[in-house]
Amino acid sequence: MDNTQEQIHFTVNIELDSNDNANFTYFKDNKEVSGGGVVRTETAGIYSLNEATLAKGFLFTGATITDKEGDCAGDFKSEINDDGQSITITDTDENNGTVCLIFNVECNGKAYESADPQIENKDKN
Repeated sequence: MDNTQEQIHFTVNIELDSNDNANFTYFKDNKEVSGGGVVRTETAGIYSLNEATLAKGFLFTGATITDKEGDCAGDFKSEINDDGQSITITDTDENNGTVCLIFNVECNGKAYESADPQIENKDKN
């Protein structure tokens, strides 16, 4: 990871609902947030599963990043850390646009996906 990047740390909680759907909740500084946002500089979003989620057996397996508006999905890459306990999403912020960011996780051999915490790249000004 580049030391000049802005780093944003998120904690992620995952709960299964009665229909066996995974519900992702994101926290920054112990406050619930969307997990997405607007980026104006090179940024690394570090998403770490909380202890309760890890205890259930959830681990990150990857991320799916697609263009929603504009052409900036190529600015993003994902990297699994700590054997799936966290994932880093880096964004070079070279192009304007909005992406869909879907987290892929697994729990006890079953795959789940997050809803889209949308990320928007904007000019630095």
